[in-house]
Amino acid sequence: MLRRMVFALALTFFCSAVLVPVQAQAAGKIGVANSLRISSQSAPGKEAEKQLQAMFGKERQELEKQGADLNKQAEDLRKQAAALSEKARNERAQKIQKQAQELDAKGTAYTQRLSRVQQAINAQMTDVLREASNSFIKKNGYDMIIDATAVMAFVEGTDITSGLIEEVNRVWKSKGGKFDLSSAK
Repeated sequence: MLRRMVFALALTFFCSAVLVPVQAQAAGKIGVANSLRISSQSAPGKEAEKQLQAMFGKERQELEKQGADLNKQAEDLRKQAAALSEKARNERAQKIQKQAQELDAKGTAYTQRLSRVQQAINAQMTDVLREASNSFIKKNGYDMIIDATAVMAFVEGTDITSGLIEEVNRVWKSKGGKFDLSSAK
């Protein structure tokens, strides 16, 4: 899911900033590409998902587990509140509140690290997509490529997603097939 979001954002930003001219009527041959399909089927999209899962998957699962445990403790306290003394209730409530604050701080740090890595991946994917799109346009005589998610309807024959995926994979491979995340850490 992260991969799709990152790649869809990259394609959307790229299409809106580079490929979609102000006067679309002046365009000749227009291709339509499905950013979600490119994200799920291209080599860099798959690599992005793999990298994000390797870097953040265990930590995300641990945060989710801690959150569920904290919710269970709060629910248990709510159920047992009537049977506990006021002092015991307050102590358990304070303990849960402290754990919640610690979990919130961990979650914030996690989100910040994830965001930095996603931005680095997004920038590199945008470069790959830009190069692949420009190459595809030149090779196939297109004047413009637009994202299928930004179009209400189009003729099936204008869908160039498969060809663009191949070009994205070729460019990705020519660039080494890896993300440089050293600046994101």
